[in-house]
Amino acid sequence: MSETNNTAEIAAKISKDIFKHFHWQKNNLHDSNFSCVNKNHVGVGKKEKQSHPTDVVFHYTDPYSGRRVYLNTDLKSYGTDSITSTKLRTAFKSLSMTVGCASESEDWRTKHLIDSSEPYEVRGLLFVYNHDNGYDKPFYQAIDKVDLKHLDMSSGLILHFLGPHDLQRLYSIANDMIRLKVEGELGSNYTFYYPDLVLVRRQGEIWHQPATVESLTGPFTIIRHTSTGSERGCLIYYNREGNTVEEFEYFLDCLSRYQLLDAEESIRIRVTNPAADSNLKSVFGAAKVKYAKAWGFDSVRAAILDKIDIDRITSVTSTYNPGDVGWRT
Repeated sequence: MSETNNTAEIAAKISKDIFKHFHWQKNNLHDSNFSCVNKNHVGVGKKEKQSHPTDVVFHYTDPYSGRRVYLNTDLKSYGTDSITSTKLRTAFKSLSMTVGCASESEDWRTKHLIDSSEPYEVRGLLFVYNHDNGYDKPFYQAIDKVDLKHLDMSSGLILHFLGPHDLQRLYSIANDMIRLKVEGELGSNYTFYYPDLVLVRRQGEIWHQPATVESLTGPFTIIRHTSTGSERGCLIYYNREGNTVEEFEYFLDCLSRYQLLDAEESIRIRVTNPAADSNLKSVFGAAKVKYAKAWGFDSVRAAILDKIDIDRITSVTSTYNPGDVGWRT
């Protein structure tokens, strides 16, 4: 049991190490239960559930809806052989019931100090960490086998998941951000960038916006910042492979539509995908030239495009060990 507890604690440590860099906040109450309010929820032996577990609740304000998003999070720390579709289905089934109840439960709101006077929503987050770092399969294949559409989920309920490779990438990004801060290339005053969309406008203050769970699992994440020298710039973590000129042309077009190519700010791209092309810089350089010609950029805008820098981050693997976590001071 103690070994299991130590393994579970690793997921809690990793989640703390990652999400604080993305401007997520964390409720102080951990590892708690709240009363079940749905008589249709049954557990082992078809017995009516009396309560639901909550490992931790993260929260942030969504930049488009303006609502506070509470992520009722199930922290899993599995060995390689334990990451199976059967285990994942069990975890999703439990999480869907938990979040369905949390959305209606006064007990959950009271215990987690939810301010019901402000608009908010409750979602679920399944956090699957591989503590022995041996999982090398596509996690989405295991998810596909779960067949989530057949889970008994409440209408409108949203569940997110982060698998081992997602968490490896986010852990590497967090460590890269730390290094850039130390080197004075990323100031403490930074925000995650969200452009105004055709039908939806960004809300709230520009600075200190969080990285939403959707942006962290998307093709790229954009940070606007001031450096220690007060120079404003954009730092973009790019999550795809960058294997073709066409891929980067599309990416540059996205930046143009986000009005980032018009700004007098430095733009640096940090590629996070370990399978990124070995000729990454050459492919990106060719894309810049082709994109500038296709759009007939004048010399000023072409110069802005030419200054965009691209590099890859160093992949960092966490080294938490269940035996080491068992030591307390």
